[in-house]
Amino acid sequence: MWTKKAALILSLGIGLIVISLIQIFGNNLAMMTLGILIIAYTFVSVFSNRQSKLEPQRKLSNEKIFEDGTVDSEVRIKNRGGATGFVEACDKLPQSMDVVKGGNYSYLTLKSRGEGRISYTIKAPIKGMYSIGPVQFRSHDPFNMFYKELKVEYETNLTVFPQTREVKELYIKSKQPKIYPGEMRVKMPGPGTDFFSIREYVSGDPFKSINWKAWARTRKKLVNEKERLSVSDVTIVFDSRYTSDFGMLSDNPNVYGARAAATLANFFLKRRDSVQLVVYSDKVQTIKKGSGQKQLFEILTGLAGAMPRGDIPLNGIVEVAIPYMPRRSPVIIISSLDEDESVRQAISTMKILEFDITIISPSSIDFEIMAKQRSKKDIDQVAYDVLRLEREIMIQDIRGYGARVIDWKPDTPLLQILSEARNVPARGGTEV
Repeated sequence: MWTKKAALILSLGIGLIVISLIQIFGNNLAMMTLGILIIAYTFVSVFSNRQSKLEPQRKLSNEKIFEDGTVDSEVRIKNRGGATGFVEACDKLPQSMDVVKGGNYSYLTLKSRGEGRISYTIKAPIKGMYSIGPVQFRSHDPFNMFYKELKVEYETNLTVFPQTREVKELYIKSKQPKIYPGEMRVKMPGPGTDFFSIREYVSGDPFKSINWKAWARTRKKLVNEKERLSVSDVTIVFDSRYTSDFGMLSDNPNVYGARAAATLANFFLKRRDSVQLVVYSDKVQTIKKGSGQKQLFEILTGLAGAMPRGDIPLNGIVEVAIPYMPRRSPVIIISSLDEDESVRQAISTMKILEFDITIISPSSIDFEIMAKQRSKKDIDQVAYDVLRLEREIMIQDIRGYGARVIDWKPDTPLLQILSEARNVPARGGTEV
């Protein structure tokens, strides 16, 4: 491609030839020769700019990180032959990533068969599955008259998991926990190791459970009860429809909801529960119930790839997922509840089947207002008041079915929202 310098020099050469041919100058041969030499110089520069054969190799310090984590990237560029001299190199980054050290754009001196490097550190503040690349090059001729651009489709995948917060306790447990000795206490008698209470002996009790000290005092056969240990099945349903994108790139129901889902999954898996994740957007993604660090990794990966798209209703998800959900188990739905007329029917169906439902609902209305305030745009307060009223009516209707609903404002910290879960009673049900 032409530079401004090449265009000006070519224009000068043509101008000199034209001026020399004008009668007033009387066919000035020297001026014409100078113009021809300038034009020839320009075309020689064109053919001297050969295409380089550049080969990039990128190495990341880590291909899987959490939000606000940093990654060191090093791009080695080898010149397999072609033009030598200065080469501009740019490693393309996703829009949401920030360079905190070094730079992804650099001037390199690449001789034939030579090598150059670009080193920088990036910060990823928002969850997602990203591709770093391609690498773009621009090489100049020796006279800096022309340049050629080259794009090498070389990309490296980077997965950014949503942040998790440490939660001390959440009183969300299944009404029918599965007996699994050695896992968690449920504050009721059963198989276990820790003392719970003393009761009278009944036929069939193990002889070793008799409390002989109590028998010596009371002359009654009493047995020790242990605190029951169990594991619960928990289902997390995450709404990743296009409506979860309301707000800003870094502050919207999709990003906040993913962090809530990741925090809950991390808490339940540390408590040694069995966790299942259902994500719905333009398709349904189900991560079957499991436990341990492997299950947490799969859930975080699923949340990282949950981008706002599609419009599948909640009722359709319930019909698909119910056969795989243990009855009377906790179901946590993370959804803004926007533009879905099937929400009431879905909650009603699940309550009929005796699921214990908790809904954490990021308010897309407040996210949108916050975005407009930061961009200093006008806000139609009446319209948003109407939307808030409609949302409050829907929340009251859902609570009427016996579900707990937590209305999440963007300025409320996640840990405060999760702590509120135990204090929000469900009508017709027990506290969380």
